[in-house]
Amino acid sequence: MKKQILFLISCAVGVSFFISCNRQAQHDSSDAVVVTQTAAILSSIAAGDIVFVDVDSLMQNYQMTIDLSAELEEKAQKLDAELTNRQRRFQTNVNDFQNKMQRGLETRARLAEIEQQLTVEQENLLRLSEQYRMEMAEEQMVMQRKILQAIMDYLKEYNKEKGYKYILANSFGSNILFADPSLDITAPVLDGINAKYRAEKK
Repeated sequence: MKKQILFLISCAVGVSFFISCNRQAQHDSSDAVVVTQTAAILSSIAAGDIVFVDVDSLMQNYQMTIDLSAELEEKAQKLDAELTNRQRRFQTNVNDFQNKMQRGLETRARLAEIEQQLTVEQENLLRLSEQYRMEMAEEQMVMQRKILQAIMDYLKEYNKEKGYKYILANSFGSNILFADPSLDITAPVLDGINAKYRAEKK
């Protein structure tokens, strides 16, 4: 579950985003237009105006991600355990029903009544399973938003001193195919965002 959570977060955060001090470039649905606009923007950027963070490394080592993922995994395990216990009780009731039916220990009317109860119980289990699934999916989305917001808020503070025009998000499979390692600010950003997170938790 934890690996799935981290994978989902990486996928969500891995989409390239720009943080601009003045304004954000407008996106166009046409790939050709986007390439042209991007080339024009990059050609106007002076050396040192653009840097990037390695999202995969940032997310893997950000303490908020680690803590929230652990909390989410714990909750998922509790829900799974509760659902498993209910399913076991249901299966016990099914076995008891089959045993009584095979041995003729109940009237047909009573067996029909028990069968109806089991049908309702099974439907309730299916609804509960779907409810838990949707609940966990929502929890994951909320967690992703919290982490993204924390990162973006920190980068705004970080950039007040640095004055970069763009801070790009680089990750495996992203649109950034190559980046000069000298432009990588992942390490100082990671140190700063973890320090801020720990201070806020105290």
